[in-house]
Amino acid sequence: MFRHSVVALIAILLWTGSILAADKELKCKLVKVDAKNSVLTVITEDGRTAKYSLNEGTRFIGPKGGVSDDGIRDDRLVKGAELTLVIAGNNRTVREIHLPERKVKRK
Repeated sequence: MFRHSVVALIAILLWTGSILAADKELKCKLVKVDAKNSVLTVITEDGRTAKYSLNEGTRFIGPKGGVSDDGIRDDRLVKGAELTLVIAGNNRTVREIHLPERKVKRK
């Protein structure tokens, strides 16, 4: 009986930890890109300004699912761009940036 209780307690702790560490999706507008320090400054849907760190594992994904090779230097990362960020469980690091479509330049 005691062994079953311990196993159940461990399972509950692992389940709770996985929920707390889950990635979060955040829709936002880009304010600034700091390529030197790999930091994005954004305004969230509720009007808060937030800074998020990027690392070598951050993926830049286009609107059709393709991965950008340009990374933080992608031409779609401009002020006012509407992005969707996938934030790691630590609430600081960006795992994925979903980029908008490229604007067509008219002559």
